[in-house]
Amino acid sequence: MRKVFAVCFTVALFAFAATASAANSSGTLTVTGTVESSISLTVESAGGTTSGTGTAAASSDIGNISKFGSAPTGFTLARGASNWTLSSTVGVQVVKANLTSTDYTLTAQLGSAPASGIAWKLNGSTLSDSAATTLTSTGTYASTGSYSWDIVVADSAAAAAIDNSINFTAASN
Repeated sequence: MRKVFAVCFTVALFAFAATASAANSSGTLTVTGTVESSISLTVESAGGTTSGTGTAAASSDIGNISKFGSAPTGFTLARGASNWTLSSTVGVQVVKANLTSTDYTLTAQLGSAPASGIAWKLNGSTLSDSAATTLTSTGTYASTGSYSWDIVVADSAAAAAIDNSINFTAASN
């Protein structure tokens, strides 16, 4: 019995010694940061076979087009005496976070010079690659603005690709 008692006492003594000699430490993480205001622009709709809607990088494929052919999906076609116009709309949405601004200014600019004989228009204004065109100076956040989109093709334009991009920029007011 003494051996059992001695063994139990020894085990208890080691357990107490292990607990009594446990090491402790502490530390602090200091966090610094600043909340910044931000806005997000997405293309919500456009004529043609459109992909990437709901993002800032949508694309529209209008396929092969001609004055006497059919209008691409989502477009209408108007034939004039010396040109023809494809018309559709582009939907753009701007959302804000951590910002007191009540509205924004939206501009558009072509990514490159248009092909000869081709005019790109938004809301009736001809776009260029050298200067931005203001579409609205009182855009409403979290609402999809719809802008008329025209591609005017002169009868004298060469039969060739008319590929381009429309770069939208929103700035809070």
